[in-house]
Amino acid sequence: MNTMIVARRLFAPLYTSTAADVLRMRSALPAVKTLEANKSYTLIDIRSTLNRVQTCDNHFGYQAISKVPPLVFAWSQSSDCVRQLNRDKVPDERLPLASAETPMITAIDFINENVNGHMGLIHGGMTTIIAHSTMSLLAAANAHGSVARSLNMDYRKPIRTGHFVKIHAWLYHQQDNELKAAVHFYDLDNTMLVEATSNISIS
Repeated sequence: MNTMIVARRLFAPLYTSTAADVLRMRSALPAVKTLEANKSYTLIDIRSTLNRVQTCDNHFGYQAISKVPPLVFAWSQSSDCVRQLNRDKVPDERLPLASAETPMITAIDFINENVNGHMGLIHGGMTTIIAHSTMSLLAAANAHGSVARSLNMDYRKPIRTGHFVKIHAWLYHQQDNELKAAVHFYDLDNTMLVEATSNISIS
């Protein structure tokens, strides 16, 4: 039997999740219920925030009705955003910037099968785009325009398609119009999958 046919049969559930399926599964996640129970966040309208900085093309293709944008929570200056992080994995010099209007955002995202590298695993380049998109969204929550000047990725574990991930992105330094941001990807068992940092110019 053709190898591709066998693989598609093995991973068939990854190719059958509709937008309605994703929304239903996401609303039932304990991680989502925990975040929604915390009153220190503001839910972000991702489309309007991205449109503010004229960044409409991204890895999800939000314009397509069948794609579900991530659920994104913005944490305020006075929130307990530091407690959302795995503190032992964040050095003191990289803690969220208390002076920022929105020091951190948290996203719950479904990794669609359309970003496969190998069957059932996200392509590493698409992981980079998700990291960049999330940190750009964070910058957009704090400024009217941004350009990433550098991006450093550290891939810890594979990310499986057809699964949800939790993503924390935060600012940890600002000098004039230059920001430094970090992002961590976790599975829903809080195992770190990816971490990245970026230098961002804002206007």
